[in-house]
Amino acid sequence: MPPVAYPHELESYWLNLAQTETRGVALRDTLQRLRPDIKRLADRFTTARPATDTLPDYLRDTRDCAAYAVFFAPQTHARLTHILAELPPFPPTPQPLRVLDLGCGTGAASFALLDHLGPRPVLLHAHDRSRAALRCLHECFSTLRASRWPATMLRTQAATLEETAADGPFDVILLHYVLNELTPALRRSLLARAREWLAPLGRLIICEPLLREAGDYMRELRTFALTDLGLHLLAPCPHEQTCPLAEPCHDVRTWKVPQSLQIVNNLLPRDLRHLAYALLVLSPAPSPAPDGVILARLVGSPTFAKGQTLCPACCSNGAIHRLQLLTRDFDTAGRKNLRHLERGQILRLASLSLLPDSSLSRARPAPAEEE
Repeated sequence: MPPVAYPHELESYWLNLAQTETRGVALRDTLQRLRPDIKRLADRFTTARPATDTLPDYLRDTRDCAAYAVFFAPQTHARLTHILAELPPFPPTPQPLRVLDLGCGTGAASFALLDHLGPRPVLLHAHDRSRAALRCLHECFSTLRASRWPATMLRTQAATLEETAADGPFDVILLHYVLNELTPALRRSLLARAREWLAPLGRLIICEPLLREAGDYMRELRTFALTDLGLHLLAPCPHEQTCPLAEPCHDVRTWKVPQSLQIVNNLLPRDLRHLAYALLVLSPAPSPAPDGVILARLVGSPTFAKGQTLCPACCSNGAIHRLQLLTRDFDTAGRKNLRHLERGQILRLASLSLLPDSSLSRARPAPAEEE
């Protein structure tokens, strides 16, 4: 998969809005004027996080939304693009795909999903507590709809997560960077309601920041979803057994940072080169296991030696294996991919065997899937 890049049309739209709000003359001038707003929002999610029982509306006006979209929207779009690219295709539906984005903000997660779906008809329901964010989302959608999402219809609703009343069933429900702001009880309550709103083949896509100080709440939600709600895992795990990891499960991915965000990063600065996040993709329907294929998800950084790649992976059998991937077992494309493996990627293996007198498991790749 080539490096994920933020669509130029979306970047330009939010920069133009930022320029209008700040009355900036040029790009760097606009971003310099917006810097205090971006820093306040960035700090709000890191060093200045509020208590989970007090959730102020941080998208209070159009300027807030412009700052939020300039800094956070490219990262959100890239995260969702990575997640969606590695899921099985969405099942066909007789009507437009019904999508519910809870806590949608200015719409970056929704726009990533719409870009992924291409020309497929969609009915998008976007819910958020901020009327300013919903207004900005609606204006962005209306401006770019003809060129990017002509087959999509949009409905918005201003409501808190506790007040949200959704008219399901939905084929896709998005919860992007929402649950980390809720108490444990509210997280479980929201998941339970989302379960009721899902269509029989629907998908609940959850993406959360990697917050080690907040505890491993995603592992707890995984257990709750599988045992109490009767949901099944589509991602990230290749199994539904107890998680064998000793640390929070997460992905780390590289991406192509847009120019505007590079400039912002020089002003803050933050490390934006890598996207670190936790995810769960759940469905009422189990995912069929591929015949004769062992799935292995990388749970650490690979190391390289002459003729081989070594990497820890969580495998279909529910255990962590330290894989030995020999370069000679791969074709030209496979060798190229070996050099760019990242934490969270799924490998399709034909066989897995523990090497004598070694902690390594020899892994051979499965044949490439037919298009």
